[in-house]
Formats: sequence, structure tokens, C-alpha cells
Amino acid sequence: MKKFVKHVWPLMVGMSLVGCTSAAANYPSASIPPPDSPGAPARHWQGTATETPGIYSGPVVASVTLDLNPDGTFVETWKEKGKQRTTSGIWRERGKEIVLESSNPSHARLALRRRGNALYTIATEPLPTGRATTTAIELHPATG
Repeated sequence: MKKFVKHVWPLMVGMSLVGCTSAAANYPSASIPPPDSPGAPARHWQGTATETPGIYSGPVVASVTLDLNPDGTFVETWKEKGKQRTTSGIWRERGKEIVLESSNPSHARLALRRRGNALYTIATEPLPTGRATTTAIELHPATG
């Protein structure tokens, strides 16, 4: 019995620690630093999504706003040519990325890389006018 306890006890302790860590990692707001901590991402972002030019049409530009809420939710709004598309879901910080996850199938997951005071990525996204295209997205902290 002593041998059993000697070998099983460290395994049980290790598994309980791993279980706590992975549960916290799956909860979206677990990785969100307080807004006033050094290196915390800004809560309100604005910028553009510019279509990669194709051979048949010139580049289309949509304005984008992104709000990262302290509870781990986000709201993202794209505006282009008088049309608007809003998506919401959960966000988390993963290294130098902000990952947005939504239940909307056309915008299920988007990872934005942080560089300095900017978020950026290149992704195939639906524009508010209805067409999905490859876009370069660049966001900066909103002022005012």
C-alpha cells in the first residue's frame, strides 16, 4: 500500500495542477490583464480593412472599430459604402495576438497580431457589401 501511495500521490497532485491551469486557459477572461497593467491591450480600437487588389476591381476600404470588453467579450463593426456589419463574441490574449472568436460562421476566428501600438492581420473576411475577400486589417487605439 505504501508503494501505491508513494507513486500515485505525485501523479494526483500533478494532474490537479494541470487541470486548474487548463481550465483557466479556456476561460476567455482568464488571460485578460487589468486595463491599467503594463502591456495590457487597449480596450477600443479603430482602423481599416483594405482589400488586396484583384485584377477586376480596385481596392475597397472598410472602416473597422473593435471594442474589447473587460469581461472577455468583443464587438467589432465594419462600415463600407453606407453598409454596416457587426460581429460579437469572446476574445483572449495569446502571446502577441488578440484572438477573436464568434459564433458567426463567416467570422468564426480571427487572430490579430500586436506590434507596438497596432493590431494587424491579413485574412479573408466578408465585407459589409456582402463579398468575402482577402483584406489587410490594421487597427490602432481609438483616441478620445
